[in-house]
Amino acid sequence: MTAEFFLAFFAVSEGLVVVLIVVLLIANRLRQKIRAQRASGAASSVAEPMRRWLVGMASANEVAVALRLVDPETALDELLRVVASRVPSTQLDELALVLHEEAWVRDVMEREHSRLWWRRLDAARILSVIGGAEDRDRLRRLLADRHPAVQSAATSALGRVADAGIIALVLDEIPRKSFVVRFYQIHALRDLWHLTIPALVERLQPAAQPRMLEAWVNLAEAIADPACLARVLPLASHGSAEVRLAAARALKKYFHTDTIPALQALMADTDWRVRGQAARGLGALSARDAIPQLSEALGDRIWWVRFRSGLALAQLGEPGRKALREAREMDDRYGRDMAAMISGLSEGGIVELAEA
Repeated sequence: MTAEFFLAFFAVSEGLVVVLIVVLLIANRLRQKIRAQRASGAASSVAEPMRRWLVGMASANEVAVALRLVDPETALDELLRVVASRVPSTQLDELALVLHEEAWVRDVMEREHSRLWWRRLDAARILSVIGGAEDRDRLRRLLADRHPAVQSAATSALGRVADAGIIALVLDEIPRKSFVVRFYQIHALRDLWHLTIPALVERLQPAAQPRMLEAWVNLAEAIADPACLARVLPLASHGSAEVRLAAARALKKYFHTDTIPALQALMADTDWRVRGQAARGLGALSARDAIPQLSEALGDRIWWVRFRSGLALAQLGEPGRKALREAREMDDRYGRDMAAMISGLSEGGIVELAEA
């Protein structure tokens, strides 16, 4: 009798649990639906004044009033949508000036102190729209946040808030960032070239730490400014293979009389990655004087170096094509095979593979 009672009790309990789960699921679905409807209605109330402001038919004050009447999350989303629509900077400055002291805006910015990373993310996101010189200390803190998503969002505010000091801070910290954050910051620094170039030129010194130099040379490649690339040129003989690799990759964009000799020297580097990038650079710079070295590199023990050397020869016009045809008769079987493969590629295929 006792066993039957306990079995019946457990059966009823399990049934109640299932019913409770179903009720909770239905309630959550309804709550989400109601929230979505409210958000949609709020966004609609903001959309019209925002549209009129974008075409010059309304003032920034009208937009501020409309944003004040909706919840901060919806207001923030609408502001970010405005930024995505590429509003002229002068028009955006007008809106930022009006919004900066709004209570809900200050509340969102104060979220930088939250223990929840997604709330700190909101503070970083809003800076990209309304940030100004007075927010530089806040931006520094968000750039140093422990969460990569917050760091990336803060990076988007550099264009509005950054000065020479913040650019220097980003340059000094960029080698320590994750790949994704570094990617965002390189693009932001490239857009702020007028602040980045002087600071970068100052840092591209052989005595700097190799890890730092590697990141800075990669940035110099992205910016492709002659003053920066001139500083990269001496680094082609750096003691660190990682720095030499970054330098070889960057020098393909530096059209200078000393660049080709530097890349030719790197064709004899002990690191196969450096040799491959040097061959790529010689092809990009149309270095016909390097045809003998590139032909010899078709016999390199590393497939990638042979491949890059063959592509470089194919980029050098008829003299390079002639060298490839001659290489199809060389003693080295691997070199013959690579020369035959590259010779069979179309011009379009050569261009596409050389840029990959």
